Amino acid sequence: MRIYLSVDLEGIHGIVHSSQTQPGEPGYARATELMHLETNAVVEGLLAGGASEILVNDSHWSMLNLKTEMLHPKCKLISGWHKSHSMVTGVNDNFDAACFVGYHAKAGTAKGVLSHTYRAQVFLDVKLNNVSVGEAGLNAALAGWFGTPVALITGDDTVCKELSDLIGTIPHVAVKQSISRYAANLFPSSQILQQVKAKAEEALKNPKSWRLFKPPSPSTITLSFVDPCMADGAELLPIVKRISDRDIEISNSDYSKLFQTMLAIGAIGASRRDPYFS
Repeated sequence: MRIYLSVDLEGIHGIVHSSQTQPGEPGYARATELMHLETNAVVEGLLAGGASEILVNDSHWSMLNLKTEMLHPKCKLISGWHKSHSMVTGVNDNFDAACFVGYHAKAGTAKGVLSHTYRAQVFLDVKLNNVSVGEAGLNAALAGWFGTPVALITGDDTVCKELSDLIGTIPHVAVKQSISRYAANLFPSSQILQQVKAKAEEALKNPKSWRLFKPPSPSTITLSFVDPCMADGAELLPIVKRISDRDIEISNSDYSKLFQTMLAIGAIGASRRDPYFS
């Protein structure tokens, strides 16, 4: 079996604050150590479950967090940014299943640890076909567009519930119990790593537990911006429909293209930091 892994950082066990998630911050080095440990535990479980090939996509920040020399030797790594589909670059119809590791809840989730959706400083909310979704849902839809089901998610309890509510109950490991956006109950690391490994193996041996989330064609994404001037910039694109002060809509019959358009609009929204937009 060929398995695809998208690995984020905010949902990794032991991570509760933004000072742990950005290069140069005091907690970042330890955070990436934990990221490697959890990723490798998943990989070991997948191999025990029958995986023959595993592709890991570093899906956090600059996407330069994972190091090949620290990863399990039987997986390949996609590293760096820019990438065509960001957190799910490389997923296609050649994979049997996808796994999401270290994921977090969508923007606006009160108790979701480090909750946001792709660009925390840009998007207040993202809706797919009128349903509010986070990175887990958007990424599951892209995998599903290529016919690849989701077999496993790890993260805090809020994101595990969020994705199961959206696509149906799937194998998951809540590696921490959220208290607030910057606090969580943490369990012993050794216990979490054992659970992650065991659940990955179990998931691969039970394909009936996988969930395919394929969006319809055409589909629509609604983006709600932190600042209306971000919507002003996005509205310059002919494919964008302005629907309110903060909200725009984009549609496409090809979800992979729709996904890329969302990423591009996020970059446009972030450009308000430019002096010309001050």
